Amino acid sequence: MEKTYRISIKNAAAVLILLLAFSASIFSQTPQYYNYATGGNANSYPLNIPGGKMVQWLVGPGEFNTPGPAITGNITKLYLRIATGYPLGPFTYTTFNIIFSQTSITSFTSGSFYSGTFDTVYKRANVTLQGAADTWLMITLDHPYAYNPAQSLVIQIEHCQAPGASSYSLAHTPITGSVRRLYSVGGCPFAYSGSTGGVVNCGVDITTGGGPVNRAMFLPVPGSSSNYVSIPYNAAMVGFQNITIEGWVKIGGTTTANTVLNKGAASFDYQLGINATSTLPFFRAGGTVVSGTGITLTPGVWTHLAVTWDGTAVKFYKDGVMIISVPSTLTLGSSAGEMRIGRGNADAGSGGIDELRLWSVARTQAEISANMCNKWVPNNTTGLKAKWHMDSTFTDSISSFNGSPMGAVTFDTATVCTPVAIKPVSNEIPMTYVLSQNYPNPFNPTTMINFSIPKSGYVEINVFDITGRKISTLVSDPYAAGSYSVEFKANNLASGVYFYTITAGDFTATKKMLLIK
Repeated sequence: MEKTYRISIKNAAAVLILLLAFSASIFSQTPQYYNYATGGNANSYPLNIPGGKMVQWLVGPGEFNTPGPAITGNITKLYLRIATGYPLGPFTYTTFNIIFSQTSITSFTSGSFYSGTFDTVYKRANVTLQGAADTWLMITLDHPYAYNPAQSLVIQIEHCQAPGASSYSLAHTPITGSVRRLYSVGGCPFAYSGSTGGVVNCGVDITTGGGPVNRAMFLPVPGSSSNYVSIPYNAAMVGFQNITIEGWVKIGGTTTANTVLNKGAASFDYQLGINATSTLPFFRAGGTVVSGTGITLTPGVWTHLAVTWDGTAVKFYKDGVMIISVPSTLTLGSSAGEMRIGRGNADAGSGGIDELRLWSVARTQAEISANMCNKWVPNNTTGLKAKWHMDSTFTDSISSFNGSPMGAVTFDTATVCTPVAIKPVSNEIPMTYVLSQNYPNPFNPTTMINFSIPKSGYVEINVFDITGRKISTLVSDPYAAGSYSVEFKANNLASGVYFYTITAGDFTATKKMLLIK
């Protein structure tokens, strides 16, 4: 699946800010796996030391265990938890490096720094960091780091100067009877100073193989109301005036119901499900049930299903196309009942559910269609209340509507969209970064975009319309050094000028293309 962000660009200055933000590769969201998110102690090392500092932390085997155990794969992002009451910066750091190592030890030896085999995964001559208290500081690594969860991970962070850095700390959790942190006296070069048992509250994102593997939640067939994901009540789940529920579903059969999402259990504050015998989707609010007549869902086939209510009508969408609009007067409930994925009240769920999203606004057909094959939408998109990727966890990265599996809930790999075609075009290692002009140009409706990278690393290519609205992310994965070609399909877009931007390490470039239909 592709990943995308939607960003409004008003003018050329905003475009420059956007490119700089991508170049920094630092954002805030929730890690895929982490050790601790709350509690612990606030400590100023190493980012609150104006004269420079170096710290080594040791995260033991299996300690990235929330909301589930970390998998073997490639670490692509590192998250650090900003402590309560200590917002970060913005501060600019010089000679800022993040260095990883793996080891079988579970405790450092005091008296000197750990000296195993290291890999510098993030390196900047200058970088500006900023974040709110009680949030995650996310740093996208320059290249993936092969990770084995059966071993300890050593995280070394260092910088040589941060003028004005003050009133900022990271959250640490003390580990009794273990040495988990080694630190320098301060300033470059670094010299050993001491040790503690505190490990930083941190997290990681992990992919498998050469890129992300999409997974989906699966429920046994036939369905049973004992198999579902339970999500505790949160006040942010209610109070909506409008709503959108969307996701990929692969119903298991037609002998039982196929509930997608329910809030409120028996109160049915709002629910999206599929009828047991007719396979018609329905939306329910309290005692009112509206059916999506004309929509057929086939067992064993992935289908993107969305429902919206804008205050006057319930609209059903299949694979990004509105099928039916039903005038409806509804009242969305506000009970303190839990939220459930894969179960209504007694209604069961079966088969697969993936990339489930909840909105407090009624999304348009263009918005639903543009993002249904994209794995990521930005966390600050208007009305986005929750998104569950189902990639081996039930974590919601928006409002912490995090769930717990009940009964027999499993995961499996899933292909819910036709992937973008990306293929190598040369075996030679290029000398420089290159973003080529698309060909053909003008085009209708398909064109090819070539790019070259001289060293391995993450590459992201995004497409924007003339207003600066991001409409697609074509590439967002690690690639080996080489030259590649990616296909861009504009079947659902109107004629006009579009822009595509590449971000790879410190390199960014933008080109213009013309779609004529």
